[in-house]
Amino acid sequence: MKNLEKIVSCMLRDAASDDIQLVQTEHRMKLAEFWQIKEGEHVLEVGCGQGDTTAVLAHYVGTSGSVHAIDIASPDYGAPFTLAQSTTHLKQSELGSRIEFQLETDILRGDITFEANTFDVAVISYASWYFSTKSEFLEMLTTLKKWAKRICFAEWNPQISDSRQQSHLLAVLVQAQYEAFKSETKSNVRTFITPADIQEMAQEQDWRITSEGDIWTKEMQDARWEASFVTQNIAEEIAKQEALPTKFKELLLTQTKLIQLDDLLPMSSYCCVIS
Repeated sequence: MKNLEKIVSCMLRDAASDDIQLVQTEHRMKLAEFWQIKEGEHVLEVGCGQGDTTAVLAHYVGTSGSVHAIDIASPDYGAPFTLAQSTTHLKQSELGSRIEFQLETDILRGDITFEANTFDVAVISYASWYFSTKSEFLEMLTTLKKWAKRICFAEWNPQISDSRQQSHLLAVLVQAQYEAFKSETKSNVRTFITPADIQEMAQEQDWRITSEGDIWTKEMQDARWEASFVTQNIAEEIAKQEALPTKFKELLLTQTKLIQLDDLLPMSSYCCVIS
């Protein structure tokens, strides 16, 4: 894909993560093209993390555009590089002048606010499962709807089309189930939000989904990451939560045993534009 290596060159990586970053960035370029991010647009990104999507958005908006990237996490969060390390490196790159990062910033707590239609686009990609509840996520969408002319969304799609995607889905579902009993967490999956939920929210709020579709990149490493995480940590998670019913613990363990670490594929990504 044109300009892929140019974008990746702006991102913090090492020899071990170089190939990973190429795959992750190429996938996000597919998202940006689906969303039709244009040169000169002003973008608000919620849940920017280490800046994987931020770098792609900054490339697409060009020198006349901007990306305001926000994350609730602290600068020392993240691996193999922390948010502080990754975002600082990106700011010092060729794309840096187009980006403003704000970490430890909770929009719903009122840490920051903007005038109506300050942005052309609000982007929230692979961040919906970090919210504590579906109602909290809807509150975020409602807030972004005021600040931006359109919302661009992406998340893993649990409607699998290949049995080899089952392990990715199971890893997500197992996490979502035991996370439902936690009051505090740093997990990747806290609330399970599906395309049907997004469509229902849009309908209830009288919003228009002007485009939606699936994007699949079979090389994406997330399936293996999630599957490995669950299989390695399920015993510890169950032990930590003594209040979990015994029958429920058994159910989680049974589901985990169905997760395969060989010959697995990632789920596709559900993408849409809300206006």
